[in-house]
Amino acid sequence: MSEHQGEDLPEEVPIGYAWDFETQQRRLPKEEYDLHRAILDDLEEEDLDGLDLSRASDYVLWAAAQAFEDLERGGDAVACLKRIAASASPHPALSYPDILLRLEELLKGRGDYDEALAVLARVEQEDPALKDACREERASVLVLSGRIEEGVRHFEAAARAAPEDPWVLLIAAWALLQRGRYEEALSWVGRAEEVLRWVEDPEEAQKAREEIAKLRKESAARLERRRRLVDSGSPGAPPGLGSAREEMLARLDAEEVRLVERPPRDPMALSRATERLAALHQQASRAWDDAVEAGDEEAIAAFDDLMGEIASLAERFGIELPDATSGAPAPGR
Repeated sequence: MSEHQGEDLPEEVPIGYAWDFETQQRRLPKEEYDLHRAILDDLEEEDLDGLDLSRASDYVLWAAAQAFEDLERGGDAVACLKRIAASASPHPALSYPDILLRLEELLKGRGDYDEALAVLARVEQEDPALKDACREERASVLVLSGRIEEGVRHFEAAARAAPEDPWVLLIAAWALLQRGRYEEALSWVGRAEEVLRWVEDPEEAQKAREEIAKLRKESAARLERRRRLVDSGSPGAPPGLGSAREEMLARLDAEEVRLVERPPRDPMALSRATERLAALHQQASRAWDDAVEAGDEEAIAAFDDLMGEIASLAERFGIELPDATSGAPAPGR
């Protein structure tokens, strides 16, 4: 950081960087800068796979991590970020605490809770200014890992420390939603809505308002789907493609809760999780075929989205679906 103190940097420096792109272009070797920007902006997936990153600098690895994440290849992104975290030669253009926080978020999402907590401890040590962000992330990890009461206590403390910040409450709601605690998630969403009136920035208020609406809708929908399953053994909707989709969504909800609670780590657990998600994806694919045959454009789009959600959940936990159920519809669809 000391190298660029006193320079006239723009107010907004991209997350993960110590310098803005103009400064990077001016101060870094042309070959390194050009490769970094090409990875971010120009390279196709096959070109990215063809890169030899074995001796890449942290700067290039950060670009690759972002590109892999954009491609929803979380495992490859984590591998790049772990190499950056282990680096003994910090790159002057990067903000390592920010990058470590991104690593923590991905580890948390994949169920690597102990690793995520260790990264948070390191971030707090390296950058005390990120203490609040680390506290919220730690609370989220604790909830997801099953230490729910402890995590909620951390969220309550964070909310007291920032009584006019709706995002603390929304982070808590998302964590509780992933654990299947939909009523509690809705309660935190309601609290966020009350706090919203204290947000003075119109743009920030609009972002929070949209997140509140999204969380409220998702929590209520999942709660209703679960109630139908408990009450009648099925979502209870009339027969048809809509009912089939609701049933599959209810199964997907339950599968996410199961994977968050017990991330598959041993071969047997991984095999069983793969079987469950592959079967669900195959069912959605057959329903997609039925929708095409019926000429139901709305159902076609809905089942297309559902297959994408299933594939995304699988990728998040490092589950490789068989080629026949790889996510996108088969060629010719």
